[in-house]
Amino acid sequence: MVELSFTINEMLSKNLELIIPQLEELTRSLFPEILKIYQNPRSNAQEKKDGSPVTAADMYAHKVIVKFLKKHFPDIPVVSEESFKQKNYKPAEEFWIIDPIDGTKEFVNKSDEFTTNIALIQNGKPILGVVGAPAFDRVWSGVANQTTQKKKADAKKRTILRIVSSRSHRTVIDTAFLNFLDKKRKRLKIISKGSSLKICALADKKADIYPRFGPTSEWDIAAADAVLRSRGGGIFQIENHKPLEYGKKDSILNPMFIAISNLNEKKAILSLIGGFSKNLL
Repeated sequence: MVELSFTINEMLSKNLELIIPQLEELTRSLFPEILKIYQNPRSNAQEKKDGSPVTAADMYAHKVIVKFLKKHFPDIPVVSEESFKQKNYKPAEEFWIIDPIDGTKEFVNKSDEFTTNIALIQNGKPILGVVGAPAFDRVWSGVANQTTQKKKADAKKRTILRIVSSRSHRTVIDTAFLNFLDKKRKRLKIISKGSSLKICALADKKADIYPRFGPTSEWDIAAADAVLRSRGGGIFQIENHKPLEYGKKDSILNPMFIAISNLNEKKAILSLIGGFSKNLL
């Protein structure tokens, strides 16, 4: 792996994209061992104190990613799902946030839909993100303030609204939202996916929206959020329509949100979900 010889401040002043190839290489280097564990019939998930599952793949990816980031960016804190403690959490203005394996349930259930996630947060915003999908040999990356796809002056009127839905965490509210859209005479296509692949589907323009009414943590979303922002999309809080914020002092959990593939459609989609959510908030 190429050695990095610049500090984070130098990186930011020059070009954030300087770090992308190294993080992509790091991400791909995780794939063989993760897949080895994934394909081992004897590998089992353990239960953490909060009741969520954790596997040897989670811990392997956690150790490798944290070691890399601490070596090359020793002055930047690393927040990881596998070592996080809310009571000791003092968010910095700038920090890495990682989810070594997002979609552990998908990992355990052998659905292939699990990801590795690395994001850099600055002043509450995800400015860089890398998402890896070992089972699909795929990596997504992006710098949030450098959109790679040109925006069109007017959004095309859609005849079908493509909605990404959680494969493992669909709720009663999700069903109610679909019923609400049906009453609005919206033609729908439901796309079920696990982990941060839901947001990556928006980045790939394979879906239009991803509403999330259930709980998620910052590390679940940050990397894919940065990728989505880099491709002309965004994620917004349902309550106030503001972008998701990271590094909150009171809780690592995200509020309810709506992810949108194309910001040209932001106004119409936020208006639509506002009509539904006014009875929830």
